Amino acid sequence: MAKPLRALIVEDNEDDAVLLAREIMKGYTLEFTRVQTADALRAALRDSRWDIIFSDHSIPGFGGMAALAITKASGIDIPFILISGAIGEEIAVDALKAGAHDFIVKGKFSRLLPAIERELADAAVRRLHRESQEERNKLQSQLLISDRMASVGTLAAGVAHELNNPLAAVMGNLELIADDLGELAVPGADPRIGKAVDAVSFAREAANRMRGIIRDLKIFSRTEDETRGPVNLHPLLDSVVRMASNEIRHRARVVKEFGAIAPVNANESRLGQAFLNIVMNGAQAIAEGRAEHNEIHVTTCMHASGMVAVEIRDSGSGMTPEVQKRLFTPFFTTKRIGAGLGLGLSICHRIVSALDGRIEVESEVGKGTTFRVLLPAATPESRVQPPVDQSLAARRSRVLIVDDDMVVAYALKRLLERSHDVTVKTGARDVLDGIGGGDRYDVILCDLMMPEMTGMDLYEALAQQVPDEAQRMIFLTGGAFTQRSREFLDQVSNRRLEKPCDLRQLLALIEGYPPLGRAA
Repeated sequence: MAKPLRALIVEDNEDDAVLLAREIMKGYTLEFTRVQTADALRAALRDSRWDIIFSDHSIPGFGGMAALAITKASGIDIPFILISGAIGEEIAVDALKAGAHDFIVKGKFSRLLPAIERELADAAVRRLHRESQEERNKLQSQLLISDRMASVGTLAAGVAHELNNPLAAVMGNLELIADDLGELAVPGADPRIGKAVDAVSFAREAANRMRGIIRDLKIFSRTEDETRGPVNLHPLLDSVVRMASNEIRHRARVVKEFGAIAPVNANESRLGQAFLNIVMNGAQAIAEGRAEHNEIHVTTCMHASGMVAVEIRDSGSGMTPEVQKRLFTPFFTTKRIGAGLGLGLSICHRIVSALDGRIEVESEVGKGTTFRVLLPAATPESRVQPPVDQSLAARRSRVLIVDDDMVVAYALKRLLERSHDVTVKTGARDVLDGIGGGDRYDVILCDLMMPEMTGMDLYEALAQQVPDEAQRMIFLTGGAFTQRSREFLDQVSNRRLEKPCDLRQLLALIEGYPPLGRAA
């Protein structure tokens, strides 16, 4: 069976066009259109797809070289063969230099079919190369985006770590001021004390909000961390909503319906990125200005399959079935140019699939969209740090605080010295020397990241020399964002707290370590 061919013939002489068509039909099933003006050629190139173009070299008021120029200007890569009654060598060379793929003399069509075969094969190779190049360009774009995200993530993690230390000092001192003012706020006291109590209360609330923002920033900045562990989805989803709040608040209100669910075994940062993309897409599907009339529902429950289900439902514009089919295709987007690259949902799909989960989508134009993320529950073997009894300490212990930031260390000392005997050291080497000389502590609160000798180095040295003291270390971290620190915390069984510390939780942790010489 002859192969099909769609040809565009630029020719003013109908008989010559028919003769050419007959020659082509010896090897192909031909569908062709004849044009003879520049405007007709432009319209044909614009309105239809062609396999090949044949053009007479000499047409009154128009010609093959002009036709070639129009074809090149259209940006379409298509074989162009010049046909002439008598073409000289100089004209042929000029035509090939201008971009013609071949030239054939009228009436001498013996090499017409081989020329067509060759040009179609070359066009297929060029097309494959072009598509391959486009894929490479897309991959390069994705790698560039990933690299930028990693750089921004590293910067964000560093900023969060640097903010946590001064914030810990601020919150510690506010706690002390609140307690002192509380003792002064007795009947008949200066009314300014009551105003100061209120001011400190507002400042503590603002500081707590800052602590939440920094925690969210740390979760979403650990782009290079692939470590998995049990993840409680409710705090993570709270963080997601907070991170997206600036995008949501002018468009919709958030309704959370959290049911009883199991943890999932995942990487918290990666999973947070997936949920954040879905929430942001939901928000962006809702027009600004009618927030009181629109909602984004975030619901959790255990699915009938035994998996953990998270549903994110928006009241936005919805999607057509055609858009839904391409939803997770990389670089597919319905957003305006510059508003998105079409990578967000494809990344979500990859993250969830890597966790052996799946994403289900239900949508209808004008009625909103529901994304349902199903994830396997964490296995019982997954190690979870046991909860802390947050009742306040009932006995005094010898507590050592090791932190190179004196402001943080002494704020923490003032908080704890009401209940414990507290010593502060700002260098890990001094601690090692003191313990080597016989000093002993019931609890050692140690900053993880310090210059010269880190908390990790101190632990390893104590584990060799005084193992019992190493086991009494509680690590305080403003954000373990190095590979070594993450691996270290995964390997040791010691408790850890993130700065700024919750005082009740810290006191409860200290209470969990029996004083030296007394059994647990």
